[in-house]
Amino acid sequence: MTDQSWRGSFAIPMTPFDENDRVDVDVLAAEIEFCIESGVGGIPTPLMVSEFRLLSEEERELTMKVAVEVSGGRVPVIGNVAAVNTPLAVEYAVFAQSLGVDGVIAMPPYIHKPDFDSIFAYFQAIARVVEVPIWIQNASVAAMSADQLVRLCEEIEHVSWVKEEVPPSHKNITALLAKESPAVKGVMGGGGGRPMFLEHARGAAGNVHACQFCDVVQRVWELLDANDMEAAGDLFEALLPSLMLEGTMGMAYAKEIMIRRGVFKNHRVRGSSRPLDAYDMQEIDRTWDRIQPFLIWHK
Repeated sequence: MTDQSWRGSFAIPMTPFDENDRVDVDVLAAEIEFCIESGVGGIPTPLMVSEFRLLSEEERELTMKVAVEVSGGRVPVIGNVAAVNTPLAVEYAVFAQSLGVDGVIAMPPYIHKPDFDSIFAYFQAIARVVEVPIWIQNASVAAMSADQLVRLCEEIEHVSWVKEEVPPSHKNITALLAKESPAVKGVMGGGGGRPMFLEHARGAAGNVHACQFCDVVQRVWELLDANDMEAAGDLFEALLPSLMLEGTMGMAYAKEIMIRRGVFKNHRVRGSSRPLDAYDMQEIDRTWDRIQPFLIWHK
């Protein structure tokens, strides 16, 4: 599958941890297989919902390695090479290239807010060591304008995709695509899938989101592509309350859903300030009962 055909749900695996706070490789492999069997368009990893900033360098590389090995070329894998500085981002990019990823993605260094010249040099350094498409993760840590994103794509080899998540993402997608730059091969939104209707209408190629409902998100996208707006709307509206809970409760919620789907063993997260309580579980139970009839993948 070439990057010209990348479309739909690009589902981010969450990082499963065992009772000793180690990455559970067997569960991670099962999660990747779940995404593939759900029909997703691609697997970007490890991103925000993977808690990548709380992973060691070795753990980050492990998550990419597992994704590439389990996928076996069945779906594209986009490796996250974002880092706090340029040399480390280059190290991640070299490793990702050696694995055989189909693309890499990076937000600018996220400890501070770099200026645009620094961001340009950062992506330029990544581009020197890879031969695959590079995605720009445009996030609030260092929000870039449409003109700046186009400049990166036009002036740096391989930089060609954008994950747009600076609010309002749908209008930023419109502004970027209005530039009509052939160097911008595609743009995808985020927001956990919540703005997907707005983003699809404005020309987004897909949505990059946590994977717990990736089968349903992929189906909504297929219906939108088929211009079956009524069926797409009905399915999206059935899914939306569950997507809203992810935004409210965070990754502990998403992992709880993966337990209920038969993939995860626990909902452990690192550094959570929002553990699930009895009121959370009550609402999760209520929305789970409502979404179950619409789930496509079953263990």
